[in-house]
Amino acid sequence: MFTTTKRRAGAVGMAAAAALVLAACSSGSTDEEPTEGTSAEPTAEESATETAAFPVTLDTAMGEVVVEEQPERVVTLGSHEHEYLYALGVAPVAVPVSWQGYDFGTGPWADGDRIAAGAEPELFEPGTTTYDAEAIAAFEPDLIVATYPNHTMTEEEFTLLSGIAPVVTRPATDSEGAETVEWGVSLEDELNLLAQATGTTDKAGEILDNIDAMFTEVRDAHPEWEGLTSQVGGYYEGQAYVYAASDTRNQFLAQLGLDVASIEGTEDAWFPISAEQLDVLGDLDSVVWQVATTPDARGALEDLPLFPSLNVSEVGGSIWLSEPILEGAFFANSPSSIQYSLEAFVPMLEQALDGDPATEVVEFNDPSND
Repeated sequence: MFTTTKRRAGAVGMAAAAALVLAACSSGSTDEEPTEGTSAEPTAEESATETAAFPVTLDTAMGEVVVEEQPERVVTLGSHEHEYLYALGVAPVAVPVSWQGYDFGTGPWADGDRIAAGAEPELFEPGTTTYDAEAIAAFEPDLIVATYPNHTMTEEEFTLLSGIAPVVTRPATDSEGAETVEWGVSLEDELNLLAQATGTTDKAGEILDNIDAMFTEVRDAHPEWEGLTSQVGGYYEGQAYVYAASDTRNQFLAQLGLDVASIEGTEDAWFPISAEQLDVLGDLDSVVWQVATTPDARGALEDLPLFPSLNVSEVGGSIWLSEPILEGAFFANSPSSIQYSLEAFVPMLEQALDGDPATEVVEFNDPSND
C-alpha cells in the first residue's frame, strides 16, 4: 500500500533534552468550545477532494513516504501531533499517554478540537528510548505520525514501523528549503505535512490564516517589541539552561517580533549554562523561566551569584511561568494552544518589556483552577 525511500535522519542529543521536555508540563482538564474552522463530519465535496489527494508523496527526514489512500486509522507517537490532527478534523485512534496526565492524552486547550473531530483515542506508553512496534501494530494503523517524537527515531525503528503502515516523520526541509532539525519544525511546516498526509490541505490553510491573524494583531499593537531579545529557560537538577531558537516555545516568542536567536551555542535542542556562565544571558531584555513543574527552580535561580547582575533582573524582564496548564500549552505550540498562550503571555510581556523594574509581572493563573 505504500513505499519508502530512506534518508539518514539527523540525530539530536536526547538524554538531557528528554528530561527537560518531560518537565515541561503538568495536569489539568476542562471543556472548551471547538476551535473555529473545525468540523467533525466532512461534506461530500470535502470528502471527494480528500480522496482525490491520494496517492501523495511526502518528503520527510527519513526519506520519501508514499501514502496511497486516505488514512482512517492514525496512530501518533509524539507529544503534540494529535493536537495538530484534531485541528485538521482528523481523529487518531491511539496517542501516547500524556506526561501531563490528561484524559485522552490531550491538554484542555485542545479538548474543543478533539471533541469536534470526534476523537476518543486509546492511550499507550510510547517509550522514551525505543518504540514498541507490537503495541503500535495492535491498533491496526494505516498511518503512523512521528513529527514531534518522544525520542529520535532510528533507521531500524523506521524500517520496522514502516512494515506496519506509512511513517510520517518531520519534513526534510522547511518552507525556505533549509534542512529541518528534530523538535524544531515550525507549526506551519508540520501542519502542512500532516495535512498532505491526511488530505486536509484546505483546512490547514484556514488554520494558518487564523493563527497569522492572531499574531499580527499582537505585533501591530506592540511595535516596540520588534527586535527586543528574549529566551525560554529554566533550572533543572542543578542546571540552568535555555532552549534553541528553533524550539516550539521560542518559535511562539519569535512570532511576536522578539529576537530569540541572540545567544550563541543554542543550535542543539537545549543549551546548558553553568552558574559561572550565567552572564551569557546578560543582555537579554526578557527571559521566560519555566518553573511550573519545578517549583524550587525560581529560588535556585535567584540565589545564583550572577542572577542579580543580569539585564532581565535590572529591568524586571523575568517572566516566571508557574502555571502548569500554560506551561503545557506553551510547549505544545499547536493550533489550539496558540490563543490560550497569547491570552496568558501578552499581559506578562507587556509588564516585563516596559523597561521599568518597578512594574510587577503578574504570574498567569488559569481561572479554571480557582
